[in-house]
Amino acid sequence: MDIISTEDLELELRNQARYWQGVLSLSDWKIDVRLARSWEMVDADSVAQCQFFLERKDAIISILHPMDLQGVNERFVDEEASDYDLSLVHELLHLHLATIPMEDEWQEMMVEQAINAISRGLIQVFRAGLPNKVPVNQSSGVESGYI
Repeated sequence: MDIISTEDLELELRNQARYWQGVLSLSDWKIDVRLARSWEMVDADSVAQCQFFLERKDAIISILHPMDLQGVNERFVDEEASDYDLSLVHELLHLHLATIPMEDEWQEMMVEQAINAISRGLIQVFRAGLPNKVPVNQSSGVESGYI
């Protein structure tokens, strides 16, 4: 396994964020991605967090620094804690659902479970390598059968 510097990892995460912003129709957001040490995280049990400002469409996504991942993976399935792509997509999806009022813990849990499932699916498809052309429904107004 290659060792990557913090600066290079942050640069790669920012590049990935720009890619996923396009995929998730979040290009109108100004999003900064940074690595954070465990003591900088608002929730000590999280591996990533998103602080957002809806009115400005600004967000800061903090992802746990690799130095602080030791011991964290055991709380996650399949070492998902160290899957930076998954964490990034997960936090970006929170921006789409940020306007949903969270009136209780039950609603928060349902939204979190939905985001978990969608982000896992997106990353799985991304890593499997979709063909360049994706079939679309003809009734969508698109003339071709592919986009």
